[in-house]
Amino acid sequence: MADDTKNIGKGDRIRASQQPHEVKYIANKFNISGQAASGAIRAAGPMRDKVYDYIKQKKKDGSYS
Repeated sequence: MADDTKNIGKGDRIRASQQPHEVKYIANKFNISGQAASGAIRAAGPMRDKVYDYIKQKKKDGSYS
């Protein structure tokens, strides 16, 4: 079943997935490419806070410009 973007529960708010709208949101939030955002989700796992921490660390290290 497709994810309903209008029906957001707690589970949706704390998770990140590879769905295009979520990848785009994360890419825009951190000013990184969609490919980098998708890679961060794969590397850090589905928990949104882990993905955010992963991206912040990569930006700090200079991996994402």
